[in-house]
Amino acid sequence: MVKAGTALKVFYSKMLHVMCAVHGLYRVAEQVRSHFSTVDKLIASVKPVFKKAPSRLQLFKNELPGVNLPPEPVITRWGTWINAGSYYCENIQAVRHIIGILDQEDAISIQKAKKCLDKPNLENNLAYIESNFSILSVAIDKLQAKNLSLATSLNIIENIEETLKTLNGEHGKPIYLKLKNILEKNSGLSKLKYISNILDGEENTNIGEFTCSDIVYFKYAPIVSVDVECSFSTYKTLLSDNRRKFKFDNLAKHLIIQCNTQGKHFKSLTFYLKFLKIIYWEIFFTALQDSDQSD
Repeated sequence: MVKAGTALKVFYSKMLHVMCAVHGLYRVAEQVRSHFSTVDKLIASVKPVFKKAPSRLQLFKNELPGVNLPPEPVITRWGTWINAGSYYCENIQAVRHIIGILDQEDAISIQKAKKCLDKPNLENNLAYIESNFSILSVAIDKLQAKNLSLATSLNIIENIEETLKTLNGEHGKPIYLKLKNILEKNSGLSKLKYISNILDGEENTNIGEFTCSDIVYFKYAPIVSVDVECSFSTYKTLLSDNRRKFKFDNLAKHLIIQCNTQGKHFKSLTFYLKFLKIIYWEIFFTALQDSDQSD
């Protein structure tokens, strides 16, 4: 992405390439996960215990009526592992109680879960994760919100940097260095900080290649690409096999519904229709090719 942004800079001199800040925080969260293998094994071992097991689920609800079921974090869903660590920090005694009731002869997952719960320093690691890294999942959720001002987004990143900077020990330092390395490579984010300072009223900041009229448009500049990535998943359904018999009018209505549900990724109905014409003709020519091959 950095090379692509550098190449496009030749054609768009005022283009500012910023790597997704949420993806950077996710990489830091993955660094946290790699440093706490005991907690990672606990989360992975408890996850299948209650999956597709109605009797165990019912037992959990009967024994612990006020406690939520253990989360099922997915690696590709940013921040879910940190949230799972927070859950076990809060409910470790309840989880230990319910796992202790279960018969370890019923499933291998129960045996693994019991072994993980008996490991030393487990609760210490959970407390360390909750007290120092829960801010990552909170920040990821905040940055994915819409209509954030540039100053607000940058403040979230700066708060994380200041928090992790104070960490010590064998786990804290490497994780902070990981964050620092990610931010240093994101040169576009550094330029946005200067622009944000100008918008906040600082007079001793150089605006560089941008004019004063350009700076105005950066007030709500996004530092994440989450909306774009989510839109890919939405729009790819239009190209699936069961969408080839859509009429153009129905296809337009379908896309508008999807965009309204996700928060209007496109700005105008005109853009909707231009996009739909491309999709429509692509589907049409694909159908022709399929019919030719069948003949």
